[in-house]
Amino acid sequence: MSENRDFGFCPRCGALMQNGVCQSCGYENRGQASYPPPNGGWNQGNQGYNQARPPQGYPPYPQVYAGPPREKNNKKGMWFAVAAAVALILGLIVAVLFYFYSILKVGMEIGETAPESGFWDDFDSGRDYFDDDYDYDYDYDYDDDYGYYEPDENDPYYETITDATRTDLDYGIDWVTESINPDDSDNSCSYYCIYPLLRDSEDEHKYDSANAAIRQAAQEYREVYRDYEGGCSTYGYVTFMDEEKISIVFQHDLYEEKSKMPRIDAINFRVETGERIPYEDMAELDQDLAIRFRAQDKTQNDGVEYVQNLTDEELLEILGDPEAAVMFYTPVGLEMGFNYETGWVTVTLKEKAL
Repeated sequence: MSENRDFGFCPRCGALMQNGVCQSCGYENRGQASYPPPNGGWNQGNQGYNQARPPQGYPPYPQVYAGPPREKNNKKGMWFAVAAAVALILGLIVAVLFYFYSILKVGMEIGETAPESGFWDDFDSGRDYFDDDYDYDYDYDYDDDYGYYEPDENDPYYETITDATRTDLDYGIDWVTESINPDDSDNSCSYYCIYPLLRDSEDEHKYDSANAAIRQAAQEYREVYRDYEGGCSTYGYVTFMDEEKISIVFQHDLYEEKSKMPRIDAINFRVETGERIPYEDMAELDQDLAIRFRAQDKTQNDGVEYVQNLTDEELLEILGDPEAAVMFYTPVGLEMGFNYETGWVTVTLKEKAL
């Protein structure tokens, strides 16, 4: 029957062929194409419309059936586009998360490796040097809420020992730290010391003698710190410096089991020669000084009982004792005092300052 000859499958796309023409892609098998009977119309067994035979002598023209849209292939493309978009979005999210994780990780590494504040050398008998001749602005306006004291010549008296370093002079300051720590973590007996040394920009040996005296005063308790259960610490301060003189004060803290014994010492130098200024050149010890000392003690220290109970002669004797007395310059004036059994005391003598 003609039905078997007129149907087949397209060798190009595999779709159904009718009368030698693919109903999907339009492929034509000219050797198998059939034409409608001379009277035209519908040919039994064919599901499509057959056009009339072309005039004799002309080659037959192809019969093309476009067919309905191929929805299956369109859906595949749509799903592929959606999948690609989702993959792109996920990739962007991962990239952003990795970026922030990298920043956080770097910040944590910097925080873990950053040095702690303060000057500390963990090596036994170690020593670190710090240059105080920075290009920083020392006129920084500190907030009074932090309790930082900046001494001024107009102050009624010197409130507490603090640094008054300068960077506009021909000489500078180098800071040195030393520490000794026990191997046993349960042992709290340690030694810590920080002190300044003088430095001349042109002659590195100009202050060798002065620096030797500074180091000796700073290390006063280095050899005996183990005699105290908690060891000891020493903090050096540059309380005054100008073109003519410089004053350096050492505050020692000796730690017993349940108490601390504080002591202070001071050393003063002439900048030009590096020579030490003796106490007798800084103030004249007389009865008038003893009276003024006790009066200033009441104003400045609310009257220390030990000072108020001394006679003029006893007070002058202590102020003349190089083992007990201490004198140093400050921006406010000359600070004068002494160490005694339970601590130390000083007063400010403004008009006695050189």
